[in-house]
Amino acid sequence: MTNCRISAVLSGLFLCVGAVTALAQSTPPAAPTGGSSSGVTIQSLPLPASAAPGSDAPGTVEVGNLGDVTPDYAGTLEEGAGGFPMDMWKDTDRLLVEHLLPRLPPALTSPAMRDLERRLLLTNAEAPAGKGSGVNLFAARADRLASLGLSRDAATLLAMMPAGLMDRVAVRLRLDSLLLAGDVDGACKAVDDVSQIASADSYWQETQVFCQLRAGKADQAGLGLDLLGDQGAKDSAFFKLASALGGQKVKLDSLADPTPLDLAMLRAANLPLPRDAAQSHSPGVLAALAQDRALDSALRLAAAEQAAATGAIMTAQLQEAYTSVTFPAGGLEDPIPTSAGDPGPIGRARLYQAAGGTLEPQARARLLQAALDRARHQGGYLLAAQVDMAYLLPLAPAPELAWFAGDAGRALYATGHYEQANAWLELARSAAPGDPQTAAAVSALAVYARIAGVGPALSWDPASLEKWRQSAGISDGAQRLFAIFEGLGEPISGGWSLIGQPAAAAASAKTPDPGLLFALSDAAAAHRIGETVLLALYALGPEGPGGCNPLALSRVITGLRQIGLDSEARAIAMEAAIAAGV
Repeated sequence: MTNCRISAVLSGLFLCVGAVTALAQSTPPAAPTGGSSSGVTIQSLPLPASAAPGSDAPGTVEVGNLGDVTPDYAGTLEEGAGGFPMDMWKDTDRLLVEHLLPRLPPALTSPAMRDLERRLLLTNAEAPAGKGSGVNLFAARADRLASLGLSRDAATLLAMMPAGLMDRVAVRLRLDSLLLAGDVDGACKAVDDVSQIASADSYWQETQVFCQLRAGKADQAGLGLDLLGDQGAKDSAFFKLASALGGQKVKLDSLADPTPLDLAMLRAANLPLPRDAAQSHSPGVLAALAQDRALDSALRLAAAEQAAATGAIMTAQLQEAYTSVTFPAGGLEDPIPTSAGDPGPIGRARLYQAAGGTLEPQARARLLQAALDRARHQGGYLLAAQVDMAYLLPLAPAPELAWFAGDAGRALYATGHYEQANAWLELARSAAPGDPQTAAAVSALAVYARIAGVGPALSWDPASLEKWRQSAGISDGAQRLFAIFEGLGEPISGGWSLIGQPAAAAASAKTPDPGLLFALSDAAAAHRIGETVLLALYALGPEGPGGCNPLALSRVITGLRQIGLDSEARAIAMEAAIAAGV
């Protein structure tokens, strides 16, 4: 069943809110917002047992082996400033962290997951205890940050790594992170700092040659190039770029999947970026391309969209990229039908500029509705909603805009602007009598308000629920909505009664590993914060809230709420509801 069909069916569901006619006046904090897929799937895992808690009895002394503790979890986020508690790994076995943390999915489509993962990786905490297997958590965390496109965060984290923990893998990560962050001076200093560790590594040698050419040390760079040639290095792009930096005229027609060093050398040589370079799937590389104003505008815009979708650049940077596109005279006339013929980045830029170019509320609302509706059908709704906030937030609810209440409210709930979303819901309520479209919007927005925790409790009328369920079938979207409210502690009575039928089994084919879910529940019940977040992210997997198994979704929402991350749990639930087509 399509998203649109579920949304339409909800209009037939009677949501009884009792005598409550107004939404809660108090609004909790807004839901948090925030690389290449690791291919992680939910599978059977050899989960180590958590370490037994130490005795708290008066007069006892707990003796530990200092050799079992590795100081590799320093970070940049403190508790109260985005980070989790210093003791977030208390009673968590180090082997579990070493096994799962390097396999965390990069959360390509979920802002809520990206926010949790970034905070987990950057929190300044005591390292998990236990002997472990020798995994360097500094490097593992930096690698996951790099997969999210967070190059500056990765570089800052690696700069904190003690010299004794640095290895060749960490050196490569550090150099790449600094280069992608635009800190070429820092990268060249790092080349000198880690020479004893990585001097035999060809990538380190290439970076050293680049730094020598940049510093005007042509003789030393020449020796380095000779050494690389003698070693059999055949990176034609590197040698061409080195020649360009040495003053030779060079033409580079292709650079598929460029490295951070390639990009830095291109910039230093003032060479244009080959068109195939923008086909990279690396969020960090795409983020660097998105911020390169010398790049062809179409390539830069395509890179900016991909980078923003993965959280590698800020929404404001994508908005700037949209406004930087130049259209010919009259190019913004009739933008809705014109952009429909070009559904890619340029079409979205056309709609965005047109929305910003009119102050007439009806016209702006129709442009925003077109942009949001296309994103719901084509994908990328959460990103589109974030981008369109620039023009949606100033748009005040008014009776003549009641037709737009459903679209406006959904986008505002999705981005954590709950107070403004509630105002559109109230507008829809006032206009609902006699208007089926607005009545449908009331039903859907009331669900979002309750998920956000800013609406009254919902009573699912049994007859209407049965009618809705029959129309909705046993689709994954329907089960996802049931799982959301189960996780929030407000189960939809009778929502799971058709489980076991063939259609239901097909809808829930991606069965999660029971051991993983039991471990998640156990960690949450024991208030092991870091472990709960780690297992929750792993359970959601690369599919995120919109694609993971409904049972895993419910357990994740429950577990996060148990450890006090209620707004984070509701943000994940909100993303799942959007994916379900509410």
